[in-house]
Amino acid sequence: MVNLSPKAMRFLVDALEYRMADYEKQLEQELDEDTAAELTNDLMFMESLHQELQAALNAPIAQVF
Repeated sequence: MVNLSPKAMRFLVDALEYRMADYEKQLEQELDEDTAAELTNDLMFMESLHQELQAALNAPIAQVF
């Protein structure tokens, strides 16, 4: 597991949201079956990553003194 700062995680969340929106737009177009399947699989993977990063950002952080 990579230890990322909250700022890095927010950056990745934003990047994933941007890319996921692009994939969703592409899926609205007429695509061949293989391309649509590949985009759908990638989109599902990105959604999974997005959820994990969001959960990590929402987790309480212990105070260090």
